[in-house]
Amino acid sequence: MRTQTKVSLLSLLALLAFGPYAVASDWQVVGAGNATCEHWNRMSPEGKNEVLSWMAGFSSAMNLSRAAEGRPEYRMKLLTYDYLRIEIGATCSLAKNNSEAMSGILFKILQKFPIETK
Repeated sequence: MRTQTKVSLLSLLALLAFGPYAVASDWQVVGAGNATCEHWNRMSPEGKNEVLSWMAGFSSAMNLSRAAEGRPEYRMKLLTYDYLRIEIGATCSLAKNNSEAMSGILFKILQKFPIETK
């Protein structure tokens, strides 16, 4: 069997196996999105970059979902790592926010984030 056919077949099997779960559930957060401010304050620069990468990827996925629904899209070019670091720092600098998850911080950012106007 050719490699491309094998990849297509595996993709189809994965969709059949996991598709119902993806459609049936709302957004779910895994991985770096579960890290808290307490974790952030102890992370290495590499760990922080992993969180920032997760935030950018999750935001991009949400943007695709908004586009598919015909809703205005986020201005993703403004969602830089520097901007995210500042927003995370503002939240995580307060001890009372030690248990705040990165996903919660991201959702708050996106609630007020600029959208594209057409």
